[in-house]
Amino acid sequence: MRTLALASFLCAACPGGSSGTSGFGVGASASETAGAPEPAATTTSTSTGEVTTSAGSSETSSSSTTSTTSTSTPVGVKFDLGAPPDLGAPAGCKSGDLEFSYIWISNSPEGTVSKIDTKTRTEVARYRTGPESGPDPSRTSVNLRGDVAVVNRAGSITKIFARHADCVDLDNSGTIETSSGAGDVLAWGADECVVWNTPLQPAARPAAWTSGTQTVDDDGCTTHVDPEVWTSAPDGLGNAIVYLLRGDDGTIMASTMLPGVDGGFGVYGGAVDANNDFWGASWSTGPLVHVRKADLSYEIIPVPDPTQSFFTVYGFTVDHAGRPWVGGQNTLQRYDPATATWTQADLPADYTSLSRGMQEDARGHLWVAALAQGILRVDTDSATFVELIDSSTLVDLHYPAGISVDVDGHVWMVDTDANGAHVVDPDTHAVQFVGGLDGPYTYSDMTGWALKNVVGAPEG
Repeated sequence: MRTLALASFLCAACPGGSSGTSGFGVGASASETAGAPEPAATTTSTSTGEVTTSAGSSETSSSSTTSTTSTSTPVGVKFDLGAPPDLGAPAGCKSGDLEFSYIWISNSPEGTVSKIDTKTRTEVARYRTGPESGPDPSRTSVNLRGDVAVVNRAGSITKIFARHADCVDLDNSGTIETSSGAGDVLAWGADECVVWNTPLQPAARPAAWTSGTQTVDDDGCTTHVDPEVWTSAPDGLGNAIVYLLRGDDGTIMASTMLPGVDGGFGVYGGAVDANNDFWGASWSTGPLVHVRKADLSYEIIPVPDPTQSFFTVYGFTVDHAGRPWVGGQNTLQRYDPATATWTQADLPADYTSLSRGMQEDARGHLWVAALAQGILRVDTDSATFVELIDSSTLVDLHYPAGISVDVDGHVWMVDTDANGAHVVDPDTHAVQFVGGLDGPYTYSDMTGWALKNVVGAPEG
């Protein structure tokens, strides 16, 4: 039986937080308390594993609260990557396709995450995501190496290696013991590609990797090393705690409290900008938050509600220009940090959906999971409507949740009640449905494309 590395839990600001050592026994749990239920319920049904195929804006200014108070724990530089990732442009550099040809989708009721090859549309591994009896995974974030961080709503965050070459033979058996597909889920602590798990307060939500430090290796290839990961959880007192974790071992390097940022779940969705600053928004009505990586100072920015709806905030992302987008009921809004102004996307009158998971593609189009209607497409620079792909194209549409773009530019829309994902060709609208999942509920950067897009990482 192997042992996972458990990061030290340095959350003095969090009630119920604990300090720990660098290791724990398999099955140990930071908290057995279930996280607060998601606002929209998920369902569980039998998985099949089948793949099927079918053919104007306004601006408002915003005032914000800025603080420079933060808590930080200095740490030494430590690398978790071994050989630097091969993302360089010179002819001798390897392609980045391997790292970015996976999508990681949480199976929330099952307590697992699925690793799916986006080129073959085949699930190649499935992993238990936490030591809790019901970890309840949701958000996934992929770094420039291809590795994933999964946040469990029961209260923890877990890292899993994308490449078997990075996994560690901890029991010295001569082989890497790891999952080989959907029906091959190893017990918690037995999979040697699961790197670490760090406990958090219950109801934790967002995950967002930083790009790491850009450097050039001995072959002249541009690479990013030593990435860190942002996450957040409520403190139970009406505030949110934002954490910055070291990527190699999950140690909490620094944290800061955002007063009054709650909504029941703290920061609900999060992403980084080109500076690796953290942006997020609190569920339902906001606010928008900005935490600077350099010193953990922060801004708290009100979110306008042009529809007077309870759901002002649900989906969230940051586009190529560093502008946060928040989706609500019948609405989609963009914030420009340079001018401190909000722009409401010009959507048609018949758009009546809750805007949930969203991600921008390489052409500057934002794709949004539109609850009840399908997939919304909006131009990010003009904030104007492009199209709505509805049930006439997505014939097995049930419960849109998350959106992510793969290495080939195809759009994946996670459908919770359909137990799978619709994969759309943006040019032809050809659709494949990839099934076999279990109550999938992920709407975040499932492929790593959003991070690559916003920080301008070089192509392989």
